[in-house]
Amino acid sequence: MASATDALAAMPMSPLNIRSKTPLGLSVLVPLSTMALVIVALHFGQEVLIPFALALLLTFLLSPPVAGLQKLKLGRIPSVLLVLTLAFSGLGGIFWLGTTQLADIVTKLPQYQENINRKIEALQNPAGSALGRAIHSIQQLGNDLSHSKAEETPEGRPATDGTTTAETNSLPPVPVQVLKPNPSFLDSLTFIGTSMAHVLATAAAVVIFTVFMLIQRSDLRNRFFQIVGPGHLSVTTTALDDAARRVSQYLLSQSIVNGAYGLLLGAGFFWIGVPNAAFWGVLAAILRFIPYIGTLIAGGCPLLLALAVFNGWEKPLLVLALFAAVELTVSWAIEPWLYGSNTGVSSLAILVSAAFWTLLWGPIGLVLSTPLTVCLLVLGRYVPPLKFLDALLGDKAALAPEAAYYQRLLAMDDEEAQEIAEDWLKEKTLCELYDSMLIPALSLAEQDRHAHVLDEEREDFIYQNTKILIEDLGEPTSTADAPIDSQLSIICIPARDAADELIGLMLAQVLRQIGYDTVTVRHGPVEDMLQSLQQRHADVLFVSALPPLALGQSRTLCRRARRTNPDLKILLGLWGSIPDMEKIQERFGAGTVDSVVTSLKQAEIEVRLLSGAPKSQPRNRMPSDPGSGDITSPIPVQATMKLDS
Repeated sequence: MASATDALAAMPMSPLNIRSKTPLGLSVLVPLSTMALVIVALHFGQEVLIPFALALLLTFLLSPPVAGLQKLKLGRIPSVLLVLTLAFSGLGGIFWLGTTQLADIVTKLPQYQENINRKIEALQNPAGSALGRAIHSIQQLGNDLSHSKAEETPEGRPATDGTTTAETNSLPPVPVQVLKPNPSFLDSLTFIGTSMAHVLATAAAVVIFTVFMLIQRSDLRNRFFQIVGPGHLSVTTTALDDAARRVSQYLLSQSIVNGAYGLLLGAGFFWIGVPNAAFWGVLAAILRFIPYIGTLIAGGCPLLLALAVFNGWEKPLLVLALFAAVELTVSWAIEPWLYGSNTGVSSLAILVSAAFWTLLWGPIGLVLSTPLTVCLLVLGRYVPPLKFLDALLGDKAALAPEAAYYQRLLAMDDEEAQEIAEDWLKEKTLCELYDSMLIPALSLAEQDRHAHVLDEEREDFIYQNTKILIEDLGEPTSTADAPIDSQLSIICIPARDAADELIGLMLAQVLRQIGYDTVTVRHGPVEDMLQSLQQRHADVLFVSALPPLALGQSRTLCRRARRTNPDLKILLGLWGSIPDMEKIQERFGAGTVDSVVTSLKQAEIEVRLLSGAPKSQPRNRMPSDPGSGDITSPIPVQATMKLDS
């Protein structure tokens, strides 16, 4: 008994046994718990992580000029100090310009007080205008309704406190006012001092981190590689280079776009006559680094100033129109094209990440949202356990075209499925559409059907709508690309079911497009299909077979067709597969099939070769003697063309 127990304990556990001992929700619970812990750590560690992230962002931005100075034989430390000096001098100049211009605006505000009061009064009392009459009518209607309701209330009805309704209505309302104590000068000074101290401390930490990262860049990189391990050097190097390239290109592109944005707004404000136009242009360029909120501030402040400065509404409306035109052009035309190609992040992911990082880190998180999302995307592309990040954040199509087409048909949405095919056809040929989308989609349907997960209603819907799509695509009338001998007669016979028949229709359409006389036979009993072959007297027989279960029926068709037509060229289409020629030769018999193709493009090339060559020299023929050659894979089309030439 003990020996049997020991033997069982010594037996290796199968994957099934291991899975049975693992709780069903453990595979979901562990990632969710890890993600929750990471989010908590990001929130409570923001005092350190925010300066570190800002410093990392500045390092990505300043590394290219530092590397350029090093190529000029300037040392690492002098290059870093020079670049940082220039960068912070530029920021200081912008800050000085902003404070002086803002002070000038504040000192001039009393001059515009009268104009501001007139506009406020016009908005509150639009007397004589249609809007004013409409507002007055609505107010009058409300008063009438309130009076009628008061008249319907019975007088003398007791209230809850013992008084009558009339007595309650006659009592005057008691005004209630909440008074807040005015903060003392010391409290205000303490608040301002605390805020300024926090900002200065964060800025100092950012500067220290940036200097350290730029100077010790090589040492930090080597330490990171040591942590990751020597076995992952290639993947880690590729990931770091990819992240650095994407973030640097994004920051450079954003700087160029924001600079042009501010220049256009500044020039437009100057043309309109807005005071301090240069300041508003520079401010717009800087604020636009803050997604969404910065844009609203950049457009709202000049609009408010225009309302205060100018008499009438013409100039403020011009400011609003200028801002709307520039913003829509940049946001809807330039940025999606430019940022999408540089970052690889989808627009929805950028929006969601902005909300997430803002909720986590506040306004600084909003600034860092896109670069941090780019880093997460790179992790998802190179770290297998984080592959889901690439699917969630990336701008690549979530589903392959054939899977998207098949999924819409599963959802009984034939219109969107047809749109997917038509969009694909805008950039591809008809043959490529069939080979790359429709045949793989039918293969997915066949796999689900044989696995008994595709019900009959959906199966009929998929086949019927795919047939309608094939017929709607039509047949081109041009035969400019017709072969030398277009009198070759071809017949397509499905091997097993409706999917094989549909691919036969695709093949016939492709061959007719280049000038061949091609007909198709509907799927049915073998005798009926072979009778159609005899009546047609075709030169070439194409047997359409979609794996995995079409080989048996196709073997029967090919053998019987060969017995009755010894000179017939028989081509077998094993669509979308990699056939084992030894296995096919063994199952079909020697000389049964002249050629095997796996795509419509190969079928087209093979038919062209057959039409221009003697019938006694079939292309890609299987050897008549099973021992005369060791064929383990089909001869490539390129090799076949080379032999014929």
